[in-house]
Amino acid sequence: MSPKRPGANAHCQSSLSADFWQPAHFLFSPCERTLRRLGTRLRVTSFAGGHANSTSLYVRFLPALLTLVGLILCCYVAADYAWMLVEQNRLAHEWQSQSTSSPTHVSSGSPSLARLVIPKINLSAVVVEGTSRKALLVGPGHLAHTAALGESGNSVVAGHRDTFFRHLGELVSGDSIYVDRGGKLYHYQVTDTKIIEPNDISVLKSSGGNRLTLITCYPIHYFGPAPKRLIITAESVDTGAGQASSSVR
Repeated sequence: MSPKRPGANAHCQSSLSADFWQPAHFLFSPCERTLRRLGTRLRVTSFAGGHANSTSLYVRFLPALLTLVGLILCCYVAADYAWMLVEQNRLAHEWQSQSTSSPTHVSSGSPSLARLVIPKINLSAVVVEGTSRKALLVGPGHLAHTAALGESGNSVVAGHRDTFFRHLGELVSGDSIYVDRGGKLYHYQVTDTKIIEPNDISVLKSSGGNRLTLITCYPIHYFGPAPKRLIITAESVDTGAGQASSSVR
């Protein structure tokens, strides 16, 4: 029997202790590493899942949102057109009343209403005074400080290209335009059509004869604010105003 070496018990105890914990270390270390990986994946998945859910929610409601915006815009446009028709109908009754009660020649500066009639493009609208946004929604607008419709000088009328003047570009030289005002019918013929820049105010100059100038934005079917202006110039072909015809009205 070999003699015991000093510290053998301690060494054995240490070895046993080490041998005991070594398997435990290899047993629990993979679990710990697995749990750590799982926790990391859960955090990443949670973040990605939340982002995916928010994106999915956005994509899901985007068509409904766009549809709602479209409906609001359609209702806005429809309301504008409905108001325009109601106001034009009211002005037409007022114009008819003035025409029947005041068949005599109307002097310059009179507030009487005038109807603009262009048979070629099926236009028949009562002209309002002024060219503000509100006025042009109701009808073609007579520019202030220009000759009254039917009077000597240059009568200038502006209109929106997407409502009353949407077919104005179809007019050519020789086409007829009529102004029915105060029970009198004034006949004009188109003499010129041209495209100008918005800052060109030469078309507003006074004329020695009896001229009618119509203005709208151009191009007619341009998307957004149109960059130019379409000008239709017409000269009177009457030596004197004739009686208004019911067929022209």
